[in-house]
Amino acid sequence: MSITLGFIRNRRDNLIIITVGSGRTRQELRVTSELFLTIIPQANPYLYGDIVRATPAQLVELGFELDAEMKREVFRVVRPLVTPAQVRYVLDPITGNYILRYVGTRQELVIQPRAFWKLTGVNQRSPLGSLALSMDVMNELGFIVGKGGVRVERSKQFINYA
Repeated sequence: MSITLGFIRNRRDNLIIITVGSGRTRQELRVTSELFLTIIPQANPYLYGDIVRATPAQLVELGFELDAEMKREVFRVVRPLVTPAQVRYVLDPITGNYILRYVGTRQELVIQPRAFWKLTGVNQRSPLGSLALSMDVMNELGFIVGKGGVRVERSKQFINYA
């Protein structure tokens, strides 16, 4: 059994938005393009968007939780498990701290280098770059994830790293 899913590539943050279902039952999930093309090799990597047939096992690997409805013998998406967030970072040469910017919003956060390296796994020699982080890591960095989006609050968690 296969399920039809639509995908569209967001060129700005290099994420792919996957849509399963239609109308009120539609579910969306954002994943990195590398993950998407690894799990669903039948997708054309040169297209901006397309419709692809995927197996339920492939959808589970992408991060969807599936529930079997025995009446119609179809799988429906219950909820997406992970939604990566795109973060850009730069090392401030004056203070030595990293400045993080959450792509798509106006959110900025300043964090000490040791805490940033520990939480994200970024190389210590990297002064700038871009990351796709899970919402759990975003929360640990100091961003607060809520229903209305992401907002920044001071984090006293990393004061002892100085």
